[in-house]
Amino acid sequence: MKNEFHPAQEFSMSEGGRLFVAPTRIHDIVVVKGSVLGGRNMLPKTLDIIPALTAVLLDAGTAKKKKNALRDALAGKGISLSFSSSGDRTEFSGQCFPEDLPLLLSTITECLGGAIFPEAEVKNAKALALGNLAEAKSNTRTLAGYALSALLYDTDHVNYARPIEAQEKSTATVRRAHLQDFRKKLGKGGLVLAIVGDTTVAVARSATEKAFGKLSVGTTTVPVKQSNKKIQKENERLIPIADKANIDVLLGVGLPLTMKHQLYHPMLVLVDMLGGGVTSHLMQTIRERDGLTYGVYSSLGGLDAGADGHLKIWATFSPDAYKKSVEKLRDEITIFFSKGLTEEALMKRKEEMTGSYLVALSTTQNLAHSLHAIGANGFELSYLTEYPNIIRAVSLADINAAADLIPLNAFSLAAAGTFKKI
Repeated sequence: MKNEFHPAQEFSMSEGGRLFVAPTRIHDIVVVKGSVLGGRNMLPKTLDIIPALTAVLLDAGTAKKKKNALRDALAGKGISLSFSSSGDRTEFSGQCFPEDLPLLLSTITECLGGAIFPEAEVKNAKALALGNLAEAKSNTRTLAGYALSALLYDTDHVNYARPIEAQEKSTATVRRAHLQDFRKKLGKGGLVLAIVGDTTVAVARSATEKAFGKLSVGTTTVPVKQSNKKIQKENERLIPIADKANIDVLLGVGLPLTMKHQLYHPMLVLVDMLGGGVTSHLMQTIRERDGLTYGVYSSLGGLDAGADGHLKIWATFSPDAYKKSVEKLRDEITIFFSKGLTEEALMKRKEEMTGSYLVALSTTQNLAHSLHAIGANGFELSYLTEYPNIIRAVSLADINAAADLIPLNAFSLAAAGTFKKI
């Protein structure tokens, strides 16, 4: 299947895998972005730290190579490779010269299938994770995010973020055997792989089939996402932290919306109109007109892997102007939904969104990540080129219908920083 932007093609792999290959005009660089099934959503909440620790240590030694030998072999050829973890998946990203693509892919599968998690490395990874959690206790934006999650979601929902103290307790109890058991879930099941750059379809397919054919099946299905049971109503949580120059503020509300909802794209446009960039309503009013903040943005979140998500608005305000700024922010949200949904504003935003999208696709990294996202979220390859037309087709009626899904009287507020005594 070809399209007007690039010669991207998709190939089916065993166990439901999807391979995307996009040869481009860039020279001497191949970018790889992929994932296999296996993430925190497959484990009890009390064990949700295990996939992240596993990802950190996948390249810290395998049955064939010690950590230094493995990493030096990649570095010696200018190959980069990193692993990470998401809700349903263990992800990997890499970059190499064209001739080294087979080595990069075989190293990825060696790590996924043969990581041994040395005791000393597990101990170090746990210490680092605990250190990061300790630092998070003084990060205003992070703490506001945790608080907002608790206000919007029930504790069983995939988007509920457990308190930092609970995560610390779980991290301390992790043992090497936990990581070894979780690694067994990682195989070629549900593989999504995007290979973009200076390569050919034949080379990419051959290297992929050879490397991933050696992996066990692993996980082939994911748990069904349960809808949010939390009743949305206006709540507030303030988290005092001494000696902070600014207060991070999050306003949010849960939505009965997934990526497959018919109003998903209208909602994307609507939220972008509200606070998607410098020309959005909130930036033009709260920042440019009133000078209350350097940044105020709105976004959709929590929609990955088929879950229902939320609308979130973030801003940072000075402690001296906190109360006034929050009141103004709430006022402008109301004004936007009552007066800002106009044909002129919609047309302008659609032009900006499609323009930014097309520019982003011109880079190898963004193209690889976009293709991977299409595969991981269950869209067809054609979505890559259809997206601009989908956005252009959004009408004012669609925008208003999307707005009707938002319970405007139920925005919760979470804020962290130094609050002035009244």
